[in-house]
Amino acid sequence: MARERWSTGLGFILASIGSAVGIGNIWRFPYIVGANGGGAFLLPYLISVFLFGVPLMMLELAVGRHLQTSVGPAFRAIGKRFFPAGVAIVAIVSLILSYYLVVTSWVLAYALFFALQRPVDFDAFTGSFYPLVFFFLSGLIVYATVRSGVRQGLERISRIVIPLLVVILLFLVAFSLLRPGALEGVAYYLAPDVSLLADPMIWGAAFGQAFFSLSVGMGILLTYGSYLEKADLFRNATVIAVADVLIAILAGFMIFPLVFSFGLDPAAGVNLAFVTLPTVFAGIPFGWVLGMLFFAMLFLAALTSAASMLEVPVATVIDLYGYTRQKATLLVFGAIVLLGLPSALSYTGLRLELFGTPLFDLSDYYFGTLGLICSGLIVSIVAGWFVDTEWLFGELGGSPRMQRVYLFLVRYCIPAVLFATLISQVFGIAA
Repeated sequence: MARERWSTGLGFILASIGSAVGIGNIWRFPYIVGANGGGAFLLPYLISVFLFGVPLMMLELAVGRHLQTSVGPAFRAIGKRFFPAGVAIVAIVSLILSYYLVVTSWVLAYALFFALQRPVDFDAFTGSFYPLVFFFLSGLIVYATVRSGVRQGLERISRIVIPLLVVILLFLVAFSLLRPGALEGVAYYLAPDVSLLADPMIWGAAFGQAFFSLSVGMGILLTYGSYLEKADLFRNATVIAVADVLIAILAGFMIFPLVFSFGLDPAAGVNLAFVTLPTVFAGIPFGWVLGMLFFAMLFLAALTSAASMLEVPVATVIDLYGYTRQKATLLVFGAIVLLGLPSALSYTGLRLELFGTPLFDLSDYYFGTLGLICSGLIVSIVAGWFVDTEWLFGELGGSPRMQRVYLFLVRYCIPAVLFATLISQVFGIAA
């Protein structure tokens, strides 16, 4: 069976941007900035993205394109003893997706409620069984996207979603900047408190957000790279990272002026999207339109990211067992839905909890935080230390000096940063 391919380089870039641009950019980034000193957070964040994120992106793309296969078989090709590590990455991504679909379902529900001009209180919403209905509905949309294939599914939807997402975001940014008191929010957002740069918690949060936002270390870009023919990997990785950062920064220009114009707390955290902003939208003229656009934008971002995560286990099953895409997608999606049900039910009338903590929150911490860091460590160590540097440099190009610097980053700096971030998360040192 011939391997699927992107139809064009632009299609690959848009799909990769869609993978990187998710809820982490539009919802998580502003509240992480607000909780970590506003503009002081931007410098360590940019350093994290371009000094550590981009090299790891290039590593994944290079391995995928050279080996022309997905995560599990790629790790086996590097060395048979690494196959379990590849399977571990696939498992981590599947577990992350299982609860990520829950958040995706919430934003889909809120977009629909605002479109119907019936905004709902978050506690009332999660106290019902509506979240379960939307969990299945959003999952089916993601399933249909991946089942359609690389060109007809992942690439086609990204060509539609990414431009539409940017248009909606620019409209909301313009609205926010025209609000009274918006300049105060912009000043808070952009004016850094340099003294905070000495705080290791700021740097820990920046590294975590960079890897969370770029979707690196999850095998997504390795899988996408396996569908790629000749391309400049450095240029492509840089374009993807720049687009990801710009959308995150634009989201800040939307959120902070709005927050300050209504006298809200810029460090409100996760409540900002599902409690604070819906209250704002419900209390202003034509707020239902703004609310609908905001949550539609969040859903579009979540959809492309969720589809890219589903592609990782689907591609691995196809490559390992020779299943058709339709069969592989159905089997993998069914398993992920079952894995995600406890998280989905933890924010319904059943309130599934463990030791007083919703199962969704536990999944977010153990899979979405610790699991993601471990996955990045596995990729950086296995691919950084055990691939043939001759073909790796052949894929990457560049001068010998640049290649030495790159190898130092992926072999020493990135694993060290990820390990330090993991330790800080486990022991609660970083935010």
